[in-house]
Amino acid sequence: MPHKKPRQGKELEQLGTYDPMPNMFNEKLVSVNFERIQYWLGKKAEISRPVEHLLGLCGFLPIHPTSYLEATRNRKKMAEAEQNKEEKAESGS
Repeated sequence: MPHKKPRQGKELEQLGTYDPMPNMFNEKLVSVNFERIQYWLGKKAEISRPVEHLLGLCGFLPIHPTSYLEATRNRKKMAEAEQNKEEKAESGS
């Protein structure tokens, strides 16, 4: 989102910002100018997959299918980590 650039050339307009580093509350911050995004989409501007993913999470577009896959994988990893943690606690007692 922070870079609204053509394939080659300088930035046309900054439509928002994205901070991928989690803050002290473990949040990744995004700010978006939805009015300008609507304007550019009306002008047939193309959006990249990462931006499409973010706009889906913001509720502006339908949620991208990869978001569901990521969530499923993350839940599986967390469940496995929790299970390993419980097994270590049981074997250590």
